[in-house]
Parts: sequence; C-alpha cells; structure tokens
Amino acid sequence: MRWRNGGLVVLCRRTIWYNTILNHWCLEIPSIYLCIMSCPGGAPLSTGKEKNRAWLERKNQGAHLRACHDEKIVISNNSCMQKATMSYQEIPQIYTLKDIEPIVSDPRFAKELIDAIQNGFVAYSQGKFNASPVQTMGAPPMAPFIAGVENYCAQTCVKSGYITGESHYVIKVASGGHPHPNSGLMQLYSQTTGKLEMLLLDDGLLTELRTAAVGAVAARLLAPDLCVRDVHGREMMCIGILGTGVQARYQIRYLAHITDCRRVRVWGRTERNTTQFIKDMEAEGWSVSAVESPQHLLEAPEDDWYCPLIVTTTSSREPLLKLAKPCHQKRPLHITCVGADSTGKIELDPTLVESADLLVADSRLQTRERGEFEEALKRDLISLETVTELGELVLEKESWRVSEDDNRLTIFDSSGVAVQDCIIATMFAQQVHKKDNKKL
Repeated sequence: MRWRNGGLVVLCRRTIWYNTILNHWCLEIPSIYLCIMSCPGGAPLSTGKEKNRAWLERKNQGAHLRACHDEKIVISNNSCMQKATMSYQEIPQIYTLKDIEPIVSDPRFAKELIDAIQNGFVAYSQGKFNASPVQTMGAPPMAPFIAGVENYCAQTCVKSGYITGESHYVIKVASGGHPHPNSGLMQLYSQTTGKLEMLLLDDGLLTELRTAAVGAVAARLLAPDLCVRDVHGREMMCIGILGTGVQARYQIRYLAHITDCRRVRVWGRTERNTTQFIKDMEAEGWSVSAVESPQHLLEAPEDDWYCPLIVTTTSSREPLLKLAKPCHQKRPLHITCVGADSTGKIELDPTLVESADLLVADSRLQTRERGEFEEALKRDLISLETVTELGELVLEKESWRVSEDDNRLTIFDSSGVAVQDCIIATMFAQQVHKKDNKKL
C-alpha cells in the first residue's frame, strides 16, 4: 500500500482482497487506487498486457461510488499486473437523524404532511396503494425479545408498500416500547429499477410524525369545535391525552396545525412521567394539567371543563377508557386511538366502541387483526361493515362533523398503514432534491 495523489494505492493479489477494500475502506478514504495483480495461485480478473489504474472516487455527499479506469498510468513495474475490470453497486443516499430532523421540523413540512397523508388514505381506499402484510416481532403471539422484564411492551414492526404509478416503494422498520428506545429506518427503492436509492436512518422519527399527522387528519374531520367559550367568555374545551410518551407529544404538536385550542388534560401511568410531560409541553406554550384517572377525561364536569377530543397513545393491553354514564353521551365527543398497533393491545373497552355512532379505521382489512376494534369484532359487538375507512370518510363530507349540534360519539382507530411511510419518506426525498437544486 502507498499514498498517491491524496489516495491510497493498494496492490491486490487476490480478488477477495479487492472486495474487502471495496466494502470496508471506501467510506473512510477519499480515493482508493486498486490494482489486481496476477500471481501464482491467484488468477487475474481479466487477460491483457496493458498496465492500468482503477480507482473508486467517493462524492462529497457520500451518495454514490463510481468505478473509473485509466489505461495510461503505470503504478507499478510489476510485469504480472493485469487490467482490473470492476463491478460495483451504487451506494444509496444515506441520511441520519441529524440530517432528517431539520427538514421535517419545519412547520410547513408538517402542514403539507397532514394534507398528503389525507390524500394518501384516499388512494389507499381506492385500491391504488399496494401494501404487504405487516410483520410484528417481539410482541404476542410471538415470544418477547427479552424475558422477565416488568411492563415489557417492546416490538419491531415492518411495513412496506407503494402507490401504483409513483416513483418509489418503501420498506420501513420501526422498533420501540419498554425497555427499548425508539429506533428505525426507512428504505426508498425505485419502482423503475428496483434499486435502493435512499436510506433514512431516522431512529423512528418519521414513524412518529406520520402517526401524528393521521391523528390531525381525523381531528380535522371529526373533532368538535375546541374553541367554543361559555356564556361568560371562558374557555372550557380541552384536548384529552392518554399517555405521556413521544407520540403523545407529537399528537399535540400536530393538532396545533388544525385548532387554536392550547388547553390539555393528560393522564400518565407514573407521576414522574406526567410531571415531565407537563413541564415539556408548557415550555412549548400549552396549558397542561393532570387528571387522576383516564375515566376523568370522559366524565369531567361540564360546568368546569371537558374534553370533546381525546387522543389515546399508550401501549396498554387492558381497557383504559370505559363507557361513560348515559347523561354524558349527549355531549359531542371524538376519540382518536393510535396506541393499539399490534394484536392484543387495547385502550378502549369494547362496549365503548359498540356505543359509537361512527367508527373509522385507517384500514378495514387491518382492523380485524389489530387495533381498538379487534376485540369488539371478536365479540360480535360490531361488524366490519359498520367500519368506515379514513379514505372513504374524506370523500363522504356528509359524515364529517360540521355542526355544533352534532352530538355523535366518533372513534378513529389507527394501527398504522404503510401508505403513511411511503408518503413521508417520499416527501423527505423531494425536500432534499429541492434543497440540492437550490445549491446548484
């Protein structure tokens, strides 16, 4: 090995050495000059008497590797050197959380994402999205990743699919749940070539955002007016939040794009987590206070405050919200559920689901095996025919909540569909390309 023109010259006697250099060194050294040498016991890559140089040049952004050949340059006087013919695979564009976060944190991105997710579900309900079966590992009915962990709720989900006629298909892997931190990645492949073009190492952030976006879509269509005041001009309406984790925070942040209400009532499993949640969200301009139990969000005294919109974000496997007293069912109420994303998770009592005037799911097919309607369907309390898909709801404006006199109980259940991953990953790629074009 030797340094030449700012690069590393490597004389290789065996092709296996060449492959090792290609796979392990090319990301660390700006230029690698490779010469494959013929020697006893090691056949050359190709025949020929010319002495050649082949090198790999890495672009500044780390997006691609190019194979180049120069037939005039002599690197060594070794007469056994043969022409190196190189095959390679382009390395995709790779973005880490540090690259992704500044782009997706822009409020304009959030607003555009909400609209794009809404349109994406229309495409899904119209049969234009092709979704593969969801894979869930580490959660029932499969064995846990780690045995004997108290309050274990870790899992890894793999979702994939594509919109017919669009540019890419997406494969998403997302992991999280105690005791695992949130992590994950998204892969964008060209529908034209089948090649991996972009790898997003987002640590699960994009999954959090696309889930928050669908919550905002549902609230925009079904939530009562959250800014109504009483006869004395006092604000009474609050957003109810079940859970104090990352998704609870993003649900509130995305609701800020569709309502001016900034009052929140929250329930968390531990006082420590609840206190921290209140501190964090108040620092972002929200007025937050805790409730003693989940049921308080349903049965708050009407002359003080109440929550016409409740969002559930926990990984519970026991119902947390139960059917309220009959007198409270006259108040308009919408519940968005995003916590039950795998088989066996449940946040709403099935009788509460049964009492709803309108049931909406992101996927009718998927809701049979996971989500808040799974148990009610098993008990025959509801039928699949009574469940409306979100994409269908978008087109059925007569089902939206548009009047203050609309006292329906509506429930939207999101267990997550790959169309959301496809949309947010594609949106990010488009933003990156716009940014790069501006630099040119």
